[in-house]
Amino acid sequence: MTSIDNKIKQALSDEYNDIIAENDKIDANPFKQMSVGFKGKMGWMYIGVIFFGGLLTIMMFYSIYSFYHETEIKSLIGWGVTIIITALFTQVTKMWYWSELGRNRVIREIKLLELQLAQVMKNQENSTTMD
Repeated sequence: MTSIDNKIKQALSDEYNDIIAENDKIDANPFKQMSVGFKGKMGWMYIGVIFFGGLLTIMMFYSIYSFYHETEIKSLIGWGVTIIITALFTQVTKMWYWSELGRNRVIREIKLLELQLAQVMKNQENSTTMD
């Protein structure tokens, strides 16, 4: 093998190690997972869901405040229903967002496995050509 082959192998090895290190940093912190998600193709959707969830939360707290300051039964029922609906939709947005974070994490792991498989295939190919 020539020195250029060794340099290429070393560069690929360094790149592989960098990818693994970056993946470990992202997986260690949920806030980093979120920031990576915002930079992806679905970033606009994540921002929209978080914004919508925030609005629902504010609306829920306003409904709770209004519920406790209301005196008429009809209004109490209306505010109570509003509290229940906004709480449910808030939870739905949270569940969707966290499931998307999990999906992104699985995709990163699959890409890492593909990279590891390519590395193994390349090592096997090199060992068979040397024999």
